[in-house]
Amino acid sequence: MIISPPVITPSEPPSGAFLLASGLEARGISTGFLDLSLEFFNYIFAKIPEGRGYPAVKYALTYLRNNSNYPPGQHRTVSGVLNSALKSFSKGYPGWKISLMDLTPPSEVHKPEELLKICKREVTPFSEFWEEYLLPILKMHHPKTVLVSFSYLSQLPAGIDLALFLKTNGYHVIAGGSLLNSLDRTGKGFDLLRRVLPETVLGDGSLLRGIESTDNSLLSRLSWPYTLSSWQYISGSPIIPYTLSTGCFWNKCLFCPDRKRKLSIFGKEVFEEFIKTVPPSIMKRKPVIHLLDSTIPKKTLLDILPVLKENNLDFYGFIRPEKWVADQSDMLADHGCLMLQLGAESGSHSLLERFSKGIDPETSLEVIQSCAESGIRTYVYMLLGLPGETISDLNASVSFLQEAGNSIDFINFSIFNLPTNCELSDRADEFGIELVYDKDSENVIRLYMPFRCEGRNPRIMARDFITEKLSRLPSIEETLLRTPKWFRTSHFPLIEIPGRISHKPDLSK
Repeated sequence: MIISPPVITPSEPPSGAFLLASGLEARGISTGFLDLSLEFFNYIFAKIPEGRGYPAVKYALTYLRNNSNYPPGQHRTVSGVLNSALKSFSKGYPGWKISLMDLTPPSEVHKPEELLKICKREVTPFSEFWEEYLLPILKMHHPKTVLVSFSYLSQLPAGIDLALFLKTNGYHVIAGGSLLNSLDRTGKGFDLLRRVLPETVLGDGSLLRGIESTDNSLLSRLSWPYTLSSWQYISGSPIIPYTLSTGCFWNKCLFCPDRKRKLSIFGKEVFEEFIKTVPPSIMKRKPVIHLLDSTIPKKTLLDILPVLKENNLDFYGFIRPEKWVADQSDMLADHGCLMLQLGAESGSHSLLERFSKGIDPETSLEVIQSCAESGIRTYVYMLLGLPGETISDLNASVSFLQEAGNSIDFINFSIFNLPTNCELSDRADEFGIELVYDKDSENVIRLYMPFRCEGRNPRIMARDFITEKLSRLPSIEETLLRTPKWFRTSHFPLIEIPGRISHKPDLSK
């Protein structure tokens, strides 16, 4: 049994656990996939009373599950209702805070041993759920081994509590997932996790005991997994996570923590075979394929476009803003592309060149505008707070955003984090970076390293610039208002925007 613990946004399956289960299923290995994050949210929402003085949870859930297109204002309202209900639920557990996207425990989330102590000494928000929902499933299926899959830090508190519960009830538990892989490969503190989790496995799952495979990757063969979850995701259309590749074909960015990760591509044949296994109950609702690639390879994407169109599937994903995207935007739209996530990052040529990004603002602008004209939603990522960033660099980003105007549908202002292990942190002196080692650094897990440049923290300057300058640009104010706070990329392709393609499932089926 592969279990994904709370908390992950309950709008689509957690990709790591889902694809691992799919890879095992394709090899005839009996595996149950259980999304406990989804079921935990369903469990909480079912307990909220209806009526005066209580949030209209039932209406909000019905609206989000029964509509495949969301006006921004209505989406913001009903999502806020659900998040308010979670806030009220959290009050019953002092120190815990639960939202649709995150979980905050009573102690520092980066200290696994402290989290374990809390789980051992007190009732957690999950204790009742484990007993009432999970235990009957375990007794029904008698799994030989339970893999707890961690993708995000937001899963760590509940995951540790879950592993403790499973072990107490006599189950063999293994912990794995991308969070553990990241801590081992590019972060710090994997050893701290191993002290509190009973057993760990790294990699894509091929090293699980009892699996014999000559394949280079579990992703080279995929079949729809045996799902133990209800599939009552909070989305009007099913969102299916899928990846055409791992690694990155560019693979030159100085601060990429995965620079040493080999590029592997799983092409049209793998995708075609996987689509054949999707249950008719999912296909008749016209699912949306969420391509998870760090950046989607051009040839691989173009190869699968006929498969997408033949199966009446829409899709979205992250892609480098390269010239070919602008040239092919009409064709992408015609083959079901609802949205592209575009890492424009900066309007400054010199800044992008300094960190070997391999993109330029003019091309990014052309791609954004071309996609918008073709009806493809644009979700643009801007990155501020880079080492050595100047006011001139920041003003170049202002000019870039002003020129893009309403071609940007959604925007993400990210503040730069320096990966603990990457080429840039290895060459810190060369770039004028002073790494900051605090006194508690030995007792925490860490993916990123605090730093300063010329005695200052560029992250603070960037944060102030976003608040005082960027967020006040008229077009950006409008974009930020339209960008959903909750459900994030799972729902972005379904947000109604004039001039953009609508997702239209055939409800008569």
